[in-house]
Amino acid sequence: MKHWIYNYGSGRVNLKLQLYDTGNGLQGLLTGGETPHIGGVVLAVPRKSLTGEGWSADLYITPVPNHKDVDFAYPLANSLARLSHSPVVITAGIHSDSITSEELDQLRSSLDAMMKQVFQELEQYFNSKINQ
Repeated sequence: MKHWIYNYGSGRVNLKLQLYDTGNGLQGLLTGGETPHIGGVVLAVPRKSLTGEGWSADLYITPVPNHKDVDFAYPLANSLARLSHSPVVITAGIHSDSITSEELDQLRSSLDAMMKQVFQELEQYFNSKINQ
């Protein structure tokens, strides 16, 4: 099974993505902060765009009560489903006690940087799979 691991940030604002190609979809675990955990799950199912151009995805979001981790999993699952043309599940859990708004901004920036690297690395991989 093909897999990738990405790390961004450090300490209280670290993010780690473990991503697995199951052959019929992607499974990802996005953790970070001081206390990684299960805070929610996002399932993205790709479909052709309603405009007739490109791809979109239907998303199903299940947060653990009182958790906001799906806010980080949502854009990742959505973009990966559109890129891979396959279902994507991202389980997310990122926690640091008494996190500040500045630290949240750092986490968002790390997610953006991580997503750019993931898509640069995986675009060719998925294009070759899709065109087989």
